[in-house]
Amino acid sequence: MTARPAHALLVAPAMLVMAGALGYGEPGMDGCASYLAARQRLAPVAIPSREALRTAVGGAETSTVELIGDVSGMASSSVGSEGEVERTVMMTLDDGSSVAMHAAASVEPLRVGDRIAAIASIQRQGSPTNDLVLEAWVREWDLPREEPAEGAPEEAEDTAIEQELPQQLPRPAAVATCRVDAIDVWRRWVLKHNPRLSRQQATNIVRWVLHYAQEYNVNHKLVFALIKWESWFDPGCVSHAGAMGLMQLMPGTARSLGVSPRNVQQNIEGGVRYLAEQLAAYRDLPNYQRVILALACYNAGPNAVEAAGHRVPAIAETQRYVRKVSSTFYELHQAGMP
Repeated sequence: MTARPAHALLVAPAMLVMAGALGYGEPGMDGCASYLAARQRLAPVAIPSREALRTAVGGAETSTVELIGDVSGMASSSVGSEGEVERTVMMTLDDGSSVAMHAAASVEPLRVGDRIAAIASIQRQGSPTNDLVLEAWVREWDLPREEPAEGAPEEAEDTAIEQELPQQLPRPAAVATCRVDAIDVWRRWVLKHNPRLSRQQATNIVRWVLHYAQEYNVNHKLVFALIKWESWFDPGCVSHAGAMGLMQLMPGTARSLGVSPRNVQQNIEGGVRYLAEQLAAYRDLPNYQRVILALACYNAGPNAVEAAGHRVPAIAETQRYVRKVSSTFYELHQAGMP
C-alpha cells in the first residue's frame, strides 16, 4: 500500500485515560450492535478530516466525535504505582492526518492496517491538552451499508482511480517457479501480518496458496496481497455480511464452488479459483486493466463491474480495495518476494 503523509494532529500525553465499558464486543451484544448503540447514545459528530477535528476539539459544543480511518499504530505502557496499563491507538484519516486515542483493553483485537470506525470523547478538563478517549470501535466493513434514498443521485464515479494505481502491475499469471526458500520467506511475511498463527498454521497457508495459485495459473503474490486485505490472514474472520475465512467467501459463492468456507484449505482453493475466473473474463485486456477489474469483481461482484461499463464501480469500499490490493501486489513484486 502506498504510504500517505502523516501530519501530527493530537499528541497523547503520558497519563492514564481509559475508555469506559463501551468497547468492541460489549457483553451480550455483537461488536456492530454495541457500536451502533454507542453511536445512538453519544450522538457523535462525524469528522472527515484534520481540519474538522481541530474545529470540534477547539469548540465547546462537541463532546464526542466519530472518525473513520486505518489503524497505523498500537502502543501499551505501564503507568502509576500499581502498574496500570495505558493503551494508545494511532489512526490515520483519509486526508493523511494522524490521530492518537487513549483506549481500554477492548482494542487488543485490533491490528495495524485494520480500517475502523471509532467514537471518541474529547477530554477538556484536567488536562494540558485536549485528549481523545476511545469509547467504541468497529471494523468499517461490519457496519451496515446505508441504502440511498429513493430518487437520490448515485455516487459520482471516481474517474481518477486509474491514475492513482501503479501503472506497471506484474502479470497476474502464475510464476513458473519459486525459489527454494519461498516457503520460509512467505511464512515470515504471513506471521508478520498475523503473529497469532502458529508456525505450522502459517506454513500450511503458504503451501496451499502456492499450490492453488500454480494450479489455477494465478500469480501467488496477487493471492497473498488479496488475503492480506480480505482477512489479515485470520482463518476465523467473518464479516458483517457473512463472508468467511482467509479469502472472505460468501456462503453462496462457496456453494457454487463446491467448497466449505470454514475449511482453511478449501477456502483458499475456492478463493483462488474464483479469482482465476475473474481474471479469465478479462484475458483479452491489457495486463493493468485485467488486474484491477478482476479485483473489482472479487470485491463487488461481476454484475456490478459489468453495470459500471466494465470499469471499477463507483463504490468507495471497492475503490479502496482495488487500490490497496493492487498496491500491495506491486510492492511485493518490487521487493523481489519469491
